Amino acid sequence: MQAAVKTKEKEIVLKAVDSLGRRVTAADVAAKTGLPVLVAQAELNKVASETGGHMEVATTGDVAYKFAPGFQNAYLAKGIAAFFQKIGKAAFNVAYFLLRISFGIMLILSVLAVLFIFIAIMIYGNRGNNDRDDYGSGGSFHFGFFDYLILRDLLTWGMYSASGPPGNRQQRRERKSNFLFDCFSFLFGDGNPNAEIEEKKWSLIANSIRDNGGVVTAEQLAPYTGADPKDEDAVLPVLVRFNGKPEVTEEGGLVYSFPAMQVSATTRDSHTGAPFLQEMRWPFVGPQAGSLIMVYALAGFNFLGTWWLFLQPGLRELWPLLLPLVTYGTLFVTIPLCRKLVLDIINKRITERNAKRSTYAEMLRAPSAELAKKLGFASQLRIGKTRIKEDDIVYTTEKDNLDQESADQLIEFDKKLKEGRGADGDFDASP
Repeated sequence: MQAAVKTKEKEIVLKAVDSLGRRVTAADVAAKTGLPVLVAQAELNKVASETGGHMEVATTGDVAYKFAPGFQNAYLAKGIAAFFQKIGKAAFNVAYFLLRISFGIMLILSVLAVLFIFIAIMIYGNRGNNDRDDYGSGGSFHFGFFDYLILRDLLTWGMYSASGPPGNRQQRRERKSNFLFDCFSFLFGDGNPNAEIEEKKWSLIANSIRDNGGVVTAEQLAPYTGADPKDEDAVLPVLVRFNGKPEVTEEGGLVYSFPAMQVSATTRDSHTGAPFLQEMRWPFVGPQAGSLIMVYALAGFNFLGTWWLFLQPGLRELWPLLLPLVTYGTLFVTIPLCRKLVLDIINKRITERNAKRSTYAEMLRAPSAELAKKLGFASQLRIGKTRIKEDDIVYTTEKDNLDQESADQLIEFDKKLKEGRGADGDFDASP
């Protein structure tokens, strides 16, 4: 057995094989994951070789791969490698956790510093005013009644914003919001909701091919590719990925046949399910974030409070302290604001792409006369699915050659392999 090394594609194939019942074809894996057929087949060959999997050949010459339960264990790190892997993962999780809470902690420290300066001004500033009244001196900082009102409004802003019916407050408590994590979400969001959109797109395309009997048109692929239905060139990447070939209709149009996608060894079929590929809009914060009212309140207080102190002429000697506070308070407000503007642009484009793909899907529900003819021609060429059953197996690497069927069947198997039907990979079929 070869050294088992995980790659991204291999990990995707491992999950697909396990979810499909551990008996699959390359087309099954391609339909499940959206991987190119040839890549899926190459990875299946490697996985079978590294995990002790077996290759089964049906009377039709099609190849299925069979794996034992727990076959993924061959990729589990062992000994000192597993120890360092766990240590590395734990260290990363701790570092990421500290990074996420650091922004909230810095905000709290900044607010406390501002409050401390305000309190110091109220205590020592008024005392200094009394002394200056006695000796007639002037030109220093004065904390008056209107300044106190401004400070009071800043301090109570969050409380006024959070007020409301008791029922609403109860709902907010039930959400178990984490203030420190919410600060990170407020600043940077919670990730791309469409991070796996490419994999989803190719999986939908593969299942659409299967649902349509292995023969599709550019119009049927457009709701998933997003390309103009009349742009036949846009189908080329699909042909390459799923080993397809074009065919000409009686009217001179093009349909696309994918025979390799119609071979299956699993009974767990996956279907398109979606009429078109729909991207999710980027939210300002993810659903895991709680109420941001307290974050808004403290961020606003910190921003206004630091700038108010920084602009006081009597506090110039505190500028070395106030400058970093002002910088942090300003960035804490401007970063989410800029992010919101960028998200508005991104979401506008997502909406436009979704609307375009939805329009292409609607064209299929109410096709024109020309498109109806083209779809009818494609349906006449349907290949139908080839299901590899246990009874159809004439050769499997799971058994010895002497235990197989007759020599004539082995000769037939060798002939079909040479014809290139399903055994193009680098898997060593010797027992």
